[in-house]
Amino acid sequence: MGALPTLYSAEAPEAEINRDRPSVILPAVPSEREFQRPAWLAPGVVAWAIGAFDWCLVLAAATIAFPAYSQVMDQPVAGPDRHILISVLAATLFIGTFERLGGYRSKHLSSLRRQLTQILATWACVVALLLLAAFLSKTSETFSRGWVLSWIIAAPVLLLIGRCLVHAATTRAGGSYLARTVAIVGAGNEGQRLIAKLREEQDKSILIRGVFDDRKSRLPGSVCGLTVRGTTDDLLEFARQTRIDEVIMALPLDADERLKSLCEKMKALAIDVRLSIEPLAETFNVRGIGFVGTVPILEIIDRPLKDWRAIIKWIEDKLLGSVILIFAGPLLAITAILIKLDSPGPVFFVQRRFGLNNEVIRVLKFRTMHCARCDPSGAQRTVRNDPRVTRVGRVLRWLSLDELPQLINVLRGDMSLIGPRPHAVAMKAGDRLYCDAVEQYLHRHRVKPGITGWAQVNGLRGEVDTFEKAHARVAHDLYYIEHWSPWLDLKILLKTVGILTFREDAY
Repeated sequence: MGALPTLYSAEAPEAEINRDRPSVILPAVPSEREFQRPAWLAPGVVAWAIGAFDWCLVLAAATIAFPAYSQVMDQPVAGPDRHILISVLAATLFIGTFERLGGYRSKHLSSLRRQLTQILATWACVVALLLLAAFLSKTSETFSRGWVLSWIIAAPVLLLIGRCLVHAATTRAGGSYLARTVAIVGAGNEGQRLIAKLREEQDKSILIRGVFDDRKSRLPGSVCGLTVRGTTDDLLEFARQTRIDEVIMALPLDADERLKSLCEKMKALAIDVRLSIEPLAETFNVRGIGFVGTVPILEIIDRPLKDWRAIIKWIEDKLLGSVILIFAGPLLAITAILIKLDSPGPVFFVQRRFGLNNEVIRVLKFRTMHCARCDPSGAQRTVRNDPRVTRVGRVLRWLSLDELPQLINVLRGDMSLIGPRPHAVAMKAGDRLYCDAVEQYLHRHRVKPGITGWAQVNGLRGEVDTFEKAHARVAHDLYYIEHWSPWLDLKILLKTVGILTFREDAY
């Protein structure tokens, strides 16, 4: 749930409330000029209709491509049945992928710019998948290249135009057919926190109709600039005159009797009733509600990679790790020879670092320092022009080739290709141990460490000599853990390849 959208003042007296932000006064009963969505037209129905409209537009583009191509080339398209079948498949893939990416959620449908960008990206993925399938199945020659090209261009054009028309049609009088109308019960601290939270992101899919409270003797005039319309008895009457989709109760969670009484009272309305757990969410990051047997529980922390996500990550590591190691084999051999010729000592440097669940793992690297001056603990940071680094080691560090032996760690299961970088057990940020300097440092060990990561491709590489750098790296690592997907891993991998030879902060 996002922030409070722009609300309306229609024939209501002016008030001076919260001069530091726009004052909002809602009419006791919405005027005829104020947006009113028909009762039967729920936001979910509108989203479903938009998906069906997109499906029809992709087919329409395929249909338009037939006469367009025939007129230009002065010949009909052979085998139209096959072309229609592939267009139906593409339309289904498009809306399925778009829905999985959250494109049909009310919150995202209200953002036109996001919609246009997501349409182009989704269509590009669908086209790439179909072209790959046609190439592998050797059926590409059975389709008219002219028709395919016309269709590939016409479909996104129609989708973009259609989305602009849909956005204009679903937005009326400052409101939206995609917005859920909400009434809030609770004018105390909990209600204030909830409304403040709703204001943060300016989510146009939420439209607050009013604030109510069950305390008749302590009824404030306004909450965060919103007029308090009355008691919960007034809410019952208000809901009969105004379209309300949802009632959110923002009351102390320990007020058992008040909550029970209000729930019983709200059963008189054909409205969704929800209980805000914002006070609890400020302390814990609540992820959802589940069950242990028949006991309902709040889900606070999820294992980042589990079930199918864990399987996909495992396949990614083993498959890509094996391929990269095979192709990098000659380079590994040459590097090993150069290290032996440059300075006495072993080829590999083994260091104890933190792995999954804070377990200590033995990480392999090409040795880049003189043996007598190596620091297995990692307590001594590597600095620019470090005298401990050998001549070959300086080149290896600059090109990040010293990390290549960690492919063995990946195949061994200690590490992943992509993930937070493994830190030495005694590594410091500034003059303090990393785990002491950054509060959420240990949270980054909820996944296997990686050879490269989100922090490294965002410029956070090199010496960690300040607390600010340490906090920034951990913040990027935690972002990766929370937002992991195969596509994010692919993005990091491609960015890593593109920037390896252009980094100036590797030494």
